[in-house]
Amino acid sequence: MNTTASSKVNVPLILLWVAAVALIGGGYWLLNSSTAAQVAFYTSGSQDVAGLLGAQSNTTIAGLLLAVGALAVIIALAVHALAHVSARSASAEVAAAFAAEDAAFEAEVARADAEADAEIARAEAEADSAVAPIAEAPAVVEEVVVEEVVVEEIVADEAPAAADKAADQK
Repeated sequence: MNTTASSKVNVPLILLWVAAVALIGGGYWLLNSSTAAQVAFYTSGSQDVAGLLGAQSNTTIAGLLLAVGALAVIIALAVHALAHVSARSASAEVAAAFAAEDAAFEAEVARADAEADAEIARAEAEADSAVAPIAEAPAVVEEVVVEEVVVEEIVADEAPAAADKAADQK
């Protein structure tokens, strides 16, 4: 399962929101009930001081619960903001790390290509310098002429000998 930091369930943050809503709801309910009790004491003209002080204390506690609930909402919003910034910076860091890794890989590939090209150029230069220059082959015509001359001389030498031999036989 591929999840990012922003899509994971943050249970403590959920509990913080639930507590904030419960504090605000409980404080509102306690404030209304305490205020209603005080109104009932004042309208009845009761002399029950303990009941009146209890209603006033409950009103104070309700106000404090509302204040703590509001503070919990502010803290929950701050935690959300920090989580969002943290997730964005983490994704930016990951993206930067991937970009750096890609750049390093591309540089390595370029270096390897340059080394391979240099090796090929060096091998071609060595191959060009290792080949001996081709000497000119003697012309076939000269050889034939030399052989013809030799043949003509031999034939020329044999002709008078053959003529002398033919004259002797007669």
